[in-house]
Amino acid sequence: MTGDPGAFREHHGRDARARWDAAWAEGGELSLTEAIAYARRARGTRDRPNAGWGSLTPAESEVAELAAVGMSNPAIASRLFMSRSTVKMHLSSVYLKLGLANRTELARAIGTRSAGTAPARR
Repeated sequence: MTGDPGAFREHHGRDARARWDAAWAEGGELSLTEAIAYARRARGTRDRPNAGWGSLTPAESEVAELAAVGMSNPAIASRLFMSRSTVKMHLSSVYLKLGLANRTELARAIGTRSAGTAPARR
């Protein structure tokens, strides 16, 4: 999926704008207290370890995979409909959680993970 509107509609359906508008209007009717309660419901406990492959969020995993195959931050941002800053933040989290320093180490770690071995910790 690319960053163009046609691809967005193809991926999310032709009525995506109408669903977005309806959800926006529904959210606009919430009081501040209701909005806070709604946001907190989405934040449950995380059953992920603190480090290693299992600690990555789905977004971090997706960004890591794309970075490891050589995509630039702007290209990843466009592909995943997020800002370049968000891509950079996800990559920083990935490096920290996996004990890596850069994209080269990330590509190597993903390659060894695919081969069934764990990445070496620094």
